[in-house]
Amino acid sequence: MHLYLRETICLLILILLSIVFAGLHSSPPRISRPPIAKPFFNENSVVIDFYKGQMSSMIEQASLTDVSFIMYYAPWDAESQIIRNEFEIVAEYYHKQIFFAAINCWHPGSECRAQYSKIQSYPVLVVYPSKGPGVQYKGINTAPYIIRYLDGFLNPIRRISTTKDLSNLLLESESVFVGFIDFNGLSTSPGYREFYKTAIKTLEKDPNRDTIFAIVTDKQTSIREFNIEQFPSGCLYLWNESLIYPNDKLWTSVNIIKWIDTSLHKVITWLQPPGIKSLTLAPYLHDGPVLFLFTPRNPYFKKNFNYNLIREIALEYYNCDDDIWPKGLVQLLKIKRRNINPNNYDKKINECINLLSKINDNNDDDDYQQNILPIQKWINDSCCSKIFMNKCLSCESTGSMINDVCKIKKNYQICSKNDVFNIINNENNINKHYCCDDYHNDNIKNHQNTVNNKKLKISMLPNENDTKSAIQIEKYKIKENCQRLIVGDNYYRTKLTDESLLNNDKLNIELTASACSTNRSLAFIAVDSLHYYHFAEGLGIDILKMKDKTSVIIIDSLQESQYQLSKNLTRNTLVKFLNNYSNGLLKRTLRSDSSRRYARDFKSSKKCSNNNNSNSMNICIPELTTDTFLPTILDNNKNVIVFYHSPYCAFCSAISYVYLTVAHYLSSMNNLYFVRIDGDNNDLPWEYSMNRYPSILFFPAKRKEDSTVYPFSLPITISNLLNFILQNLNNDLRIEALIHVCHKGAGVSPINCILKIRHLCIDTIQSLLIKHRKLLRYKLTNNLITKKRINYIKLDFIRDIHLILNSVNDLSNNDKYNLLINKFSNYYSNLKSIESNKNTIIVKDEL
Repeated sequence: MHLYLRETICLLILILLSIVFAGLHSSPPRISRPPIAKPFFNENSVVIDFYKGQMSSMIEQASLTDVSFIMYYAPWDAESQIIRNEFEIVAEYYHKQIFFAAINCWHPGSECRAQYSKIQSYPVLVVYPSKGPGVQYKGINTAPYIIRYLDGFLNPIRRISTTKDLSNLLLESESVFVGFIDFNGLSTSPGYREFYKTAIKTLEKDPNRDTIFAIVTDKQTSIREFNIEQFPSGCLYLWNESLIYPNDKLWTSVNIIKWIDTSLHKVITWLQPPGIKSLTLAPYLHDGPVLFLFTPRNPYFKKNFNYNLIREIALEYYNCDDDIWPKGLVQLLKIKRRNINPNNYDKKINECINLLSKINDNNDDDDYQQNILPIQKWINDSCCSKIFMNKCLSCESTGSMINDVCKIKKNYQICSKNDVFNIINNENNINKHYCCDDYHNDNIKNHQNTVNNKKLKISMLPNENDTKSAIQIEKYKIKENCQRLIVGDNYYRTKLTDESLLNNDKLNIELTASACSTNRSLAFIAVDSLHYYHFAEGLGIDILKMKDKTSVIIIDSLQESQYQLSKNLTRNTLVKFLNNYSNGLLKRTLRSDSSRRYARDFKSSKKCSNNNNSNSMNICIPELTTDTFLPTILDNNKNVIVFYHSPYCAFCSAISYVYLTVAHYLSSMNNLYFVRIDGDNNDLPWEYSMNRYPSILFFPAKRKEDSTVYPFSLPITISNLLNFILQNLNNDLRIEALIHVCHKGAGVSPINCILKIRHLCIDTIQSLLIKHRKLLRYKLTNNLITKKRINYIKLDFIRDIHLILNSVNDLSNNDKYNLLINKFSNYYSNLKSIESNKNTIIVKDEL
């Protein structure tokens, strides 16, 4: 009975423990509280920072402006921290036209985090018009490129009225899409809104506005100048043809964008890789050889001299049928290139500096800053902002007795939908809507005094201060162009003229290369060398040290070859370069890792010492480059072992230990040289290139043509690599190598190691005696006498080594080891002197 009772109690205890255990593990996980939100931007910044993630307040404020540019960021994100400074530069440039705000969309519990919980990467930059969806910026995250993007958003369409205007646009861009609208007003002009939407939406794929959108608003002009009789209609003008938008397709922005994407083709294009793994370059390299122009691109300017020069040559290259339209573009580009005067550019810069110095906008900027500061405080610091931003949710959730913020009188009407930003700017409401007794009353009074003392500016139509008048708009446009010119000149002064024109080189080389003469025609691509210099370095070009930071290179992926223009870029040098390439006269350019900036700036510049300490465990292996490879391995006085590796080869790191260990054993040999080379980043002549890593090659002294590759089927171990090297050495060098190995100990017993050397000595003596008997058969000559003498010296030397080893049981003894090494040193010096005398005798005989 007691036994059953005891078992029942134990069973109940086990059940209770299991229930408690399950309850503990089924409870929700404990999550630490998020850190307190802190401002991401400076409080004096023109960017309004919603660092607590107040999404609804940001939307309310942005809806009051025509255009707003929003940065969704995460405060811990490195890219967000980098772009923060660039975003502020853009805001300083455009703050009078665009509302700039940043919102912390990562902070847990915030409105922005709840609404946009699936943002994969930060930051996200979006520009919003007053009506309609936003357009995300997907270009280069630097201030100049963002400013160019915003300029394309603010001025999405160009108005033209003649074919000459169209020709000027085609000189500026590779493609122009013209919309023909019978414009009588926004509400009575069918097709205009869709055309405007198309120009805005294309900025997501084309943030630099490389395809220009233009419009003809007059029906008679469309018929007279462009032969267009249907409205609305569109025409895409390219370098060799014009394509009319199909009549059977609906005139919608989605259809227009798809049609433009499928119809677009260019002779040259600016390429902007996204900075992550992508297939941006692959389609061009797969189709055939590609000519890359690495040159600085100034986003503030719409024209680029080097780009237009390549475009001029590319038009000639692709104009197989000698069409009139491409020929006309080439002639216009030539005229424009020759008429550029650098002196006029400098003169215009000085005029703009003088003009801007006379314009005083400090008062407007001060007023803007005075308005920004109280708004920043209202957004994030005041206790009342919590109620406004959260729409009184804190009062409903916590109750009036818990939080002091919610102790509010009913007649204050705090829970009505009031705009926090307008409250502080309204003198009548400034006291009515302040809810908290403990708020900074001094700041309220100071701001109220500022509002009372502030003189309001008014604008009347007859007055010259009317900002909407034609005169003021024209003045503003001149000022804006001058500001852009000066800022762009400070960013980078691009090349303005052709050196051949400055040198009065009137001889123009004719372009004989043509896309029609080959099945694999060249593609032409331009890349900004200021931003993508690492691409050029990957091709072995130190672009930032080249003249004008410009270089031209042809890459043929099928032939695994590249050809670089060695001279400065001019029309003549470029044409000659293309002609030589089409005729197969160019010499392959070899990349070298030493041209990379990181190789000079970050890699150790310490060189290996020639004096290796045999007792030291440190070993230094020289790293070869394309420039140093051939001089090193073709040195006839040295046996060279080369280790081919790659930074992308994981197995190479494991093999490095084996290679370093063997190099340590044989480091005291003066005639044996261990080196390594990065085969992926250093191009070599085809006969010295390897198609797999790791690889080990042995180049024997005086017999470089007998180089040997370590067998790929054989595992790379210390013993196997040692045997591979010993097999490829001469007998005397093999004996010396074994002496070094026995001295340092390589896992073999000292007696067996010495016994192996003695057997090798006997075999060497036998082979030398056989050679001696053969020499006795020939008639004596100076050359034969020298050979006999060398053979006698070798016999005598090997015999001495064998006799010394008879009395040695362990080569770890430094005395015996040093004795043997000194004998080897004297032996090599004797052979060297005989060899030099032999060469002298041969020269005398020839004379």
